[in-house]
Amino acid sequence: MSAIAQRDQALSILDSKLTLLSKLYKECYLSMGRGALLVYARNVIERGLPNEHDYRTKEKILDVFDDPASHDQLKGMIKNYDQKNEGIMALITSYSNATFFVTVKLK
Repeated sequence: MSAIAQRDQALSILDSKLTLLSKLYKECYLSMGRGALLVYARNVIERGLPNEHDYRTKEKILDVFDDPASHDQLKGMIKNYDQKNEGIMALITSYSNATFFVTVKLK
């Protein structure tokens, strides 16, 4: 499966559970502060929703990426999102570890 197809399949699954995903984002933000979910597409496809262990604080999620462009893009997204209405996700596919940074609109 291509990276795009795997991304789209994982996002479709997550979108169908947006209420639960929104609750997860809000709980994680309140307990840990600004950050993002680090999600592997295969895990979503095979097991379903991520959980609180997939949430990383700003510092921990930024440590995952060493490419300056990716680091700067994610840092900007985390700095500027509205935690009441949005969540940030780094979605990594099995194909070449392609990474997509996604803004999730919360319910």
